[in-house]
Amino acid sequence: MRFGVQGFGTFRNTSEDFGELFYRIREAGYQLIEPCVSFMTIEGYERTIWPYETFKSLAAMIDSAGLKMESCHVFSGNLLANVPQMTEMAEQYGIRQFVVKTPQDMSERSLQETSLRFMQIADALEPAGARLLIHNEADDIAAKIHGRTVYEYLLDLCLGKVDAQVDVGWAMFAGEDPVSLLWRNKDRVRSLHYKDFAAADENNAHGAPYGTEVQIGKGALPMEGCFQFARTFGIAQIGDQDSFADDVVTELKETAIVLNMLGQSREHSISYLNTYDIETGEIKTLHRFERVVEAPNWLKKEDAMLYNSDGRIWHYDIVSDTETLVDTGICTGCNNDHVVAPDESAFAVSHGGVTPEEGYTSRIYTIPMGGGEAKLITPNTPSYLHGWSPDGKELAYCAFRPIDGKMEVDIYTIPADGSAEEKRLTGGGFNDGPEYSPDGKYIWFNSTRSGLMQVYRMKADGSEQTQMTGNDRNNWFGHVSPDGKKVVYLSYRKGDLDAGEHLPNMQVELWVMNSDGSDKRRAVSLFGGQGSINVNSWAGDNKRFAFVSYELIHE
Repeated sequence: MRFGVQGFGTFRNTSEDFGELFYRIREAGYQLIEPCVSFMTIEGYERTIWPYETFKSLAAMIDSAGLKMESCHVFSGNLLANVPQMTEMAEQYGIRQFVVKTPQDMSERSLQETSLRFMQIADALEPAGARLLIHNEADDIAAKIHGRTVYEYLLDLCLGKVDAQVDVGWAMFAGEDPVSLLWRNKDRVRSLHYKDFAAADENNAHGAPYGTEVQIGKGALPMEGCFQFARTFGIAQIGDQDSFADDVVTELKETAIVLNMLGQSREHSISYLNTYDIETGEIKTLHRFERVVEAPNWLKKEDAMLYNSDGRIWHYDIVSDTETLVDTGICTGCNNDHVVAPDESAFAVSHGGVTPEEGYTSRIYTIPMGGGEAKLITPNTPSYLHGWSPDGKELAYCAFRPIDGKMEVDIYTIPADGSAEEKRLTGGGFNDGPEYSPDGKYIWFNSTRSGLMQVYRMKADGSEQTQMTGNDRNNWFGHVSPDGKKVVYLSYRKGDLDAGEHLPNMQVELWVMNSDGSDKRRAVSLFGGQGSINVNSWAGDNKRFAFVSYELIHE
């Protein structure tokens, strides 16, 4: 996902050369850096608030380090007069958000005058494709006008022309519930800043006094709720830490780890099992679940589906709208990589170990369709299942294996009874999601070898690997219809995440194309991602497929 660093506190707490520092920030797991730029002289802050010429000289270093600048805090005695410079920043350096603060004078008259000035600046920036955002402090959250925080009152006065960059840490410091603040301003929040402060009890970070700034994720900030909001709306998440107890980049890396772990969070999720008709475009919701349900397989011999939930496999009868837990033996850590045998006599799962003896890692097992003892197929691990050949003889899967001293992620096949060694079919990039075409001639998969994740097709022996999608998005999991004519796949916006990620709870799309790669079209826009359509979910009539969408409960 897109995580960033605000420059002010980061640069103030280290004297490291900027060129090296930018590389270390990127290596720590960040994609964005948000500088502060001044169009006037601010003595003593040249390292933390860059003069305009300094910004231009450092921009090339930032780009070389693999970082991007999408937003920038700006300071000026007359910002309207500096619109030409900001336009240049937008057009040459990709800045799309210019961030300002609420004025120190928070009287109604001052705020009204400020709103008129901010709207003028916003109008002037619009031709360059840039927006003006207001960043909150603690004071403009604590102060109220007509029952509204001063911050929100100023945004109201701007009539939708100016957006919000919410600093959730300052909001919490001022006594506001930051998650509530975000959701009631959901239509205008375009960026989120993290700052954290020590909790008011003995469990706070390192025993720091209440209200002391601490490392992001170690204080009282409700990180998960803020993170879920930002992920829901696809906005950038930026660490705005002003004080560091340790090496700056070490702490930034620890914060990036916390944020990435939250990327897998599925708490407070509602699941909707849906079907899509490719001829009419009709979407039907079959069932609403008060838990996470993932990856439906649509059975062909009965009007039913399999899906995983809470580490188990469930059988869902469409007609009676009822579900039944399937006996999967030792496999109680099933993930969303499960497939059905061509004759539907059995199914196979990827089971993540749930005991220290198993190693908490994924292996592939086969299980009778009615449930029962699970048979281990892939002792090598981790292995993530995706395909079962039409003749029933072979499984295809994604596996992480050390190759020449480096961990590689490739497509492998193995006899469905586990009677022989696995065979590696791909090399280069991150390769995932293998699935056989109905005639058994091809294996569809997805790979990052082009830079973004794209859908590919190859002969079943691994030859003739051909790219089938090529748009400016990250595309996953090509699923072929039973007649071999259509393919549905999951698509993420470029920049929302790294090419090798397929995270849950994001704004995504399902696309459909012909199996020769022609006639690509967006079918569904939804809140989903991981779990929505990881495995083949086509109905036997070739007209419908199943998918799962999600809803976050934030109150």
